[in-house]
Amino acid sequence: MTKPKKPIISIVGTTGVGKSQFSIDLAKAINGEIINADSMQVYKKLDIITNKHPIPEREGIPHHVMDHVDWNERYYLHPFRQQAIAAIDDIHSRGKIPIVVGGTHYYLQTLLFNNKTVGDEEELEQENKTELTTAQLEILDGPVDQLFQELQKVDPLIASKFHPQDDRKLRRALEIWYTTGKKPSDLYRQQKYHELEDSSLRYNTLIFWVYCDREVLTPRLDTRVDKMMELGAIEEIKEMYEVYKSKNYTTTSGVWQVIGFKEFLPWLDSNMNNLDLFKQGVETMKVRTRQYAKYQIRWILNVLLIELEKESRFNYKYGGKLYILDATDLTHWQQQVKTRGIEITKQFLQGSTELPQAPQELMHMFNKSKSHTSQKVLHADLNWKHYTCDICKDKSGKPYVMVGKDVYDQHMASKRHRRTIYANKKRQGKLDYQVYLKNNKLSEGEDNP
Repeated sequence: MTKPKKPIISIVGTTGVGKSQFSIDLAKAINGEIINADSMQVYKKLDIITNKHPIPEREGIPHHVMDHVDWNERYYLHPFRQQAIAAIDDIHSRGKIPIVVGGTHYYLQTLLFNNKTVGDEEELEQENKTELTTAQLEILDGPVDQLFQELQKVDPLIASKFHPQDDRKLRRALEIWYTTGKKPSDLYRQQKYHELEDSSLRYNTLIFWVYCDREVLTPRLDTRVDKMMELGAIEEIKEMYEVYKSKNYTTTSGVWQVIGFKEFLPWLDSNMNNLDLFKQGVETMKVRTRQYAKYQIRWILNVLLIELEKESRFNYKYGGKLYILDATDLTHWQQQVKTRGIEITKQFLQGSTELPQAPQELMHMFNKSKSHTSQKVLHADLNWKHYTCDICKDKSGKPYVMVGKDVYDQHMASKRHRRTIYANKKRQGKLDYQVYLKNNKLSEGEDNP
């Protein structure tokens, strides 16, 4: 007989869509407490720039795994998972319901599912591990190019699964090899076979996607950035800068990755006297926020929904259904988000849910996720290969690298690729014309001594 798992609620969605507000509405209705799953909100202070829900608006609802990490610390998946699980256990022990809220999706993934990050199996943590040597620590703290080269030496198959610039995943894979002596690619295969035998959900899980139409969300996000500036985000940015420049940190790790800091570095480096650089920082922050929202939607469609689709093979015995709450029109929040979400949750906690997973006009969102088959699970490693587009460049100006034939094919058919080809042809045409003019001028000079 299957042992019942305790319930949790998870709320996903883009930044700025109202996840925090709905979590308060829900917690009040079902006697819940909130677990933060935002990688920036774990850091102390910086309430505005990290978008922590204002304390007065929390209405006394406890928040866990938040506001506890010093700025000089690098916070990883594993301490998050351990702390979040401990908080969930504590909430359950007091007869309450944990509500997990946040937009850092790899945090959500490692918490909601077993075996979703290479080496995340609990049994790994029970194995005899060796301590990291000084040389190994130096490699793990080194540049991303070094991480990739080292991983290629010990496990070329898993190295081909990750992007050469994905320092987080490369570092984790190397750490597994160093501490267990096992190839991460072998562990990954074991985890994938397990997925075919049983549910991957860690808890009896209900998931809400607080959704907003993109055309409505974009101006809402821009307004949110302006509001952050009005509330004092710039003072937090200045405070960060004082620490940043005194300790020689980089913007690729820790709290320094937060959207809204690196975007203002040119202005900060100018002694904060250049108004144009400040305005540029605000606009860049808006662009990055919109880009992050797009990434969050892609994760929901192309990762989360696919993982949840697998649960249908086990008749959703541990939950795993996702329900869309439409927050596009805020005048309908009470009915379409709050009331609908609370009713679905109450039915879920009683053992069944009868309401539809989405309003009729949004049911098509479930069809947007990529189809999944058991065969793909077993043979996913066949798609572990790097593909390079020499025409398009990444942020550093290097040829654009992708992982997997599917991603490569999508890129080659994308508007971005076509625009780059057009721009290159246009640029080449100008160069050819300049060469023509130069040669013609030389020719005229020869004819007219």
